[in-house]
This record gives sequence, structure tokens and C-alpha cells, in this order.
Amino acid sequence: MSEIMYQKIVVERFGAGHVLRPVTASLPQPPPGHARLRVLAAGVGFTDLMARSGDYLLQRTVPFTPGYELTAEVVDFTPGGLQPSWLRAGVRVAAALTKMAAYTEYLTLPLWQLVPLPGGLDPHVAAAIPLDHLTAMSLLETHGRLQSGDSVLIHGAGGGVGQAVSRLGALRGLRMYGTASAPGSAELLARHGVTLIDYRREDFETVLRQREPDGIQAVFDHIGGANLRKGYRVLAPGGVLVSYAFSGRPGRMAGDTVRGAVRIQLMNLRPRRRTALSMVPREIRADHDWYHSALTRILGLAQRGEITPRIAGTYPLLRAADAHTALERREITGKVVLTTQ
Repeated sequence: MSEIMYQKIVVERFGAGHVLRPVTASLPQPPPGHARLRVLAAGVGFTDLMARSGDYLLQRTVPFTPGYELTAEVVDFTPGGLQPSWLRAGVRVAAALTKMAAYTEYLTLPLWQLVPLPGGLDPHVAAAIPLDHLTAMSLLETHGRLQSGDSVLIHGAGGGVGQAVSRLGALRGLRMYGTASAPGSAELLARHGVTLIDYRREDFETVLRQREPDGIQAVFDHIGGANLRKGYRVLAPGGVLVSYAFSGRPGRMAGDTVRGAVRIQLMNLRPRRRTALSMVPREIRADHDWYHSALTRILGLAQRGEITPRIAGTYPLLRAADAHTALERREITGKVVLTTQ
């Protein structure tokens, strides 16, 4: 097949939502060990908004196409290396990317990055799953090493990663506490057995010292700052504080992220408790087997209805700017999906 002409969303300069622009490009034949894909849907996360504004440490240059997760249909491929037996033109797949590129109609990916969609799983639903739930797997399994009955604190439990941790944590039999403040948070978290700590009215350290006097096994943090010290203090001996993001000052997010990562590393030098950093794009790149196994399990759970992402809105790909604006203005809360159909 010859080159494919297509459209993708590009950030040519950092800024507000209006900098997201559609451009036309061409996709050549795939190199050995790669497949050309027709994208069906792409998930939108707050990481994309940070990258667009210039505040994301892993995307510091322009131009680029945002997006870390997608579902697609295989157009064609060029054999090379190990080739999965299920691979053929027309098969539907999901993928989490190691470098942003998902806001597009077509793209080329290595064969190892493709995971087949289970039969009956809506590709628009599946596109909202990979990044948040792989992050949750990283927190719970790779870094947390948690067992049934363990207690955990999930900061931002109403967010995308927080809800994914809650869903997977409930299946694992964890005892969970979650910080949140949005209206309806108590009911939302209760669906997965998470006890709400309203951070606007309650101090999570005080609450946990009362309810878990022996300490908890894990704290999952995306805030940083003083939260790290307080989270570390509520850990039981042998417990772990895992940071998967850092809040920062507008325009200084990258520097604040670096400082937070250094702090986590220094805290890990203390005895009796652990700290860790979860950076899923790097973990995917470093361990293909883990990535493929984890995403296969996650998609299987979604097919069986054991996890269901909360999709707040669906937008056509070419209206990506509207999706970003709606998220930033808090007009919608939850996962957003861009579609090409």
C-alpha cells in the first residue's frame, strides 16, 4: 500500500487550548517489525494538558502530537522479529505509548506495543483505559507489592489514576482511604470501598493516625511538597510512599517536578520505610513483557465488566481544543475520549 494521507493534532508552540491545530501529514510504509494503524479513539488526560502548556517534564520541545493512549485497527505491517499469531490486517488493538503521539488518524507503532482488544470491548471505552490503569498496576504491584487486607492512602482518589487504583484495589481486597473534595466524592469512592478523607476539612495524617494507629502499607501521591513528609509519617514499618506525579507552580512545573523527584530519592535513604517513583512511559519502554501482560489483564477485566472507566465526554479528534478547554474550565470531570469515527 502507498503512503497514507491523514490529519493529526499538533502543538507548534506551548499555550492554551487554541494552540492545538490539525495538520495534514503522510504515513509511509512501516519499517520491519512495525504496523500502520488507523486510530479509532484516543484518551485525553491531564498530562496532555500539561504538555500542551509546556509544564510536562517528559515533553519539553515542540512541535509534537499529544496523547499517550489509543485504540486502533491494523492497516498493514512489515514482519520483523517475533510476530504475534493474532496479528493481521483489520484486527483491533490498544496501545499505551512511550512518547506522545495519539491525537491522530493514523500512526505507525512497533509490533510489541500492540495488544489485541478482547471481543465485544468498545474501542472508545478501551481508549480511556491504558494509561491510568497501567499506572495503577505500577503503583499496586511493581512498587506497592500489596496483598489482600493491606491498607493504602490514595491522594486524588476521584481523579483518573485514583479511580483506577480504587477499582483494581477493590479487586485485590485492599482497605483504602482516599483524599478528595468534589461534590459527590463520598458516593463515588464508596462504590469501590474507599473511605473518603475530605482534604478541605480534614487532615489526612490525623485521620489515619486515629484509624490506623499501626500505620498503613502504602501511600500513592501525585501532589508532592509537604504531602510527602506527612505521607511518609503515616506508613507502617516496611511501608512505601510512591509518587507518580508532582503538583507545581504554573510555569515552573518542570523544575518543581525535578525537585520533588530528588526529594523522593533522598527520602528513600531513610531506614524502615521505602519511597519510589512511578513513571509509566519509562516503565513500558524498559519492560515490554510487563507492559503487554499488564495491559492484556486490564483489558480482560474491562471486557468482563470488572472495571469500567468513567467517560465524561467524547469529542471528534479535530475538536481536541474544545476537549482541553472543557477539562481546564472544569465543565466536565472524568475521562475524555477523542474519536475519529
